Amino acid sequence: MEIKKLSQEYIKDVADIEKACFSKPWNEISIAAELKNEFSRFYVAVEDGKAVGFVGLYALSGEADIVRVGVLPQYRNRGIARAVLKKSLENVDGDVFLDVRESNAPAISLYRSLGFYDTGVRKNYYSEPEENAVLMKRDAVRGGSAVADSGN
Repeated sequence: MEIKKLSQEYIKDVADIEKACFSKPWNEISIAAELKNEFSRFYVAVEDGKAVGFVGLYALSGEADIVRVGVLPQYRNRGIARAVLKKSLENVDGDVFLDVRESNAPAISLYRSLGFYDTGVRKNYYSEPEENAVLMKRDAVRGGSAVADSGN
């Protein structure tokens, strides 16, 4: 597996991952727009020439927001999300925020293992189905690896 910055070559693959992972997926036009967004950092995990997972974040003024994380179902439980998250956070020197569906225990566990902690709940944030969001934060890490590794 290779981790690469998102390029035009992987737009369709990321759109396919979106469709497999989210009830309201981003389309190819929305994903392609991220290539022109100066605050956007999207990375893809590539196997056999195809993107099988990705992470998207926005880096702004000393902080970052993880906005998308997806891995094709048949590639899950292989460390792909962890690897792409770690790569995407390498050059973030501020606090990092994200939200996650309350029922997504595997993702919450992964985020916690990477140094994120719960900061609150946003009631009925998600739709299709309606669900609360768990708000999470990872404090800025200075002078070393940007992401703690629990060995998972």
